[in-house]
Amino acid sequence: MSGCHYNLQHLYVHPRTAHPSVSNCHRLACPVIVGRRHRTGSRKAGVCPAFLFVDAHVDLAKQQYEHGNRLQAFYTLETARRYHFPQEEFIKSFRRIFLGDTFDNSPKSEAALRAKVKASPNDFEALTRLADIYISREEWDSAIPLLESARKVRPDDFSPVGAMAEVYQRMGKQQESKELISSWTKDHPDSIDTYHARIDEIFKNNTDARSLVDEALKKYPDDAALHFDLGIVLERAGNFIEEQKEFEKAVQLGPKNEHIQGWVARFYLKREIDKRRALDLYLNVYFLDPDFYDSEYAESRIQKLAPQVAKELLMKVSGKDMLELAPLLPAAESVILTSAEEKWTATSAATVIKIMGSEDEANRGMAMTLLAEHRDANVEKEVAQMLDDPDLRKRGMAGYLAVKWQKEKAFPVVKKWLEDPAELARFDAISALIESGSPAGRKIVEEYAGSGKEPCPQIRRTMAGALKQKADDKRQ
Repeated sequence: MSGCHYNLQHLYVHPRTAHPSVSNCHRLACPVIVGRRHRTGSRKAGVCPAFLFVDAHVDLAKQQYEHGNRLQAFYTLETARRYHFPQEEFIKSFRRIFLGDTFDNSPKSEAALRAKVKASPNDFEALTRLADIYISREEWDSAIPLLESARKVRPDDFSPVGAMAEVYQRMGKQQESKELISSWTKDHPDSIDTYHARIDEIFKNNTDARSLVDEALKKYPDDAALHFDLGIVLERAGNFIEEQKEFEKAVQLGPKNEHIQGWVARFYLKREIDKRRALDLYLNVYFLDPDFYDSEYAESRIQKLAPQVAKELLMKVSGKDMLELAPLLPAAESVILTSAEEKWTATSAATVIKIMGSEDEANRGMAMTLLAEHRDANVEKEVAQMLDDPDLRKRGMAGYLAVKWQKEKAFPVVKKWLEDPAELARFDAISALIESGSPAGRKIVEEYAGSGKEPCPQIRRTMAGALKQKADDKRQ
């Protein structure tokens, strides 16, 4: 479970809202195939994005998210995760920037918490945080005594009980887990957690939970999980209209509950009720847990749904309605690019050139690829003008095309970018010159590398690696 953080809130996954075989944040060994066609053709290997550090990507995505561009934020994150940074590095950055989670399971943090527990044996927070560290490492025998102590400090708090029960489950001690829950619920008959556990047991036995759910809702009318439970009861009774209403109540009451958001999204998707609503809810859950799974990962659901929804909307909207497309812009661009790829028309070039300035890295790359395949005098003129564009994204894409088409004739313009204060401009210049396949291009980069003028350590490492790879390729 390395690369995944199990605090008490995430460890205890309510059985009726979790999928049966994969934990909340544990990924399967096999890779997820990204559904969006452009993801595999965005830029050539060795060409990295504007930002060279994972936090920069996640910070950008957070800004996009906060400005309402959730789908673009999703694509920014997934491109970073799938093509530029290790999973563990990405998840740590995501949890800190999006969720405010500063969990640290380093030996230094462990030593500090051990000292704190030794000095204050009844410090509930220190006990649970130290247990958290051991849980994240699967050191179950070290976590259990700490959770036991936390139980004694706060006997009415269910969280350490739920965490310990889940630990027992992971250890294969199902009976101990069941007895632990049973003992606590017997002592706390009116607790909301007791109602959850009792209702869960009824669902497991496939019997009618309506009376117990109604009783619980009278005491806890604003509990999201209970409304979700009522939706399940109504589904089993065949009352689909009321079922949807209860699921929507659950979604509204539990905006931070990834299981409710995700499973209601699945309800809308599988019932074919509303793809747009399903997409919105899968985005909700993704930004709570990028690894959410409901028989398929949320990221994969979004990759499939977004182009479908965008395509349907593109067929309906007119000029004055184009604002409706704004939240789906990256998916709409993807649909437009796919259409241009399938059938290039007289107006395709102008449309694709606009997308060269897209916020989405994959769409920019696909636009560049399409223009490269449909070179003509007008396209070359437009690309030449973009070499001086103040938008670094457009300028960079134009640089790759200019070098591809004009070879050495484009080198003087691109070489000037090596003096640009913007890291992206310098990186695009280096990449374009190396990828040109020309010895003259590589020589410019070799001279720049030897000059010691590049201030960014990451660009220096990438430049050295790319030059070495080219030299190795030449020898083979």
